[in-house]
Amino acid sequence: MHGLLACTHRPVGDFRPLPVSTIAPAPKLLFLSGRLTAEPSGSRLHDMHAEAVLGTLKAPETATDTSAFLRVSQLDGRSQVVGVTRVTHPLRRSLEHVADDQRTFQRSEVKLPAAEFFVRLALQPTATTVRIEEIADGRTSILSELAIPSKL
Repeated sequence: MHGLLACTHRPVGDFRPLPVSTIAPAPKLLFLSGRLTAEPSGSRLHDMHAEAVLGTLKAPETATDTSAFLRVSQLDGRSQVVGVTRVTHPLRRSLEHVADDQRTFQRSEVKLPAAEFFVRLALQPTATTVRIEEIADGRTSILSELAIPSKL
């Protein structure tokens, strides 16, 4: 009988706790859409809509390198920036055209009176608010700040 009990006893030095696995939150996407209009005092944002869904971005968004753009910032509960995305300005379009008789190409900027825009971005797990800012003509202005919907 003593031989059977000896087999079931393990020395304390052999104790190995099981690894604790942490479950990461499911990745989410945030879809933003709205309409921007040009006004004498600056751009104005209308009909802003936000929707959070499960998913991941298929390809990273490319940053624009123009002087006029929208900056979409994700903020946490303490209003600290946790993610930033640059979006091409919806009211300012760059067009390439034939400039002269030598048929050389030139790029010009066209300012539109109104335009709709759509942004898709990877939602940061700690983000609670989205801020949309316009950077144009050497100044920055906040167009909107809205809470991230929690429909998931």
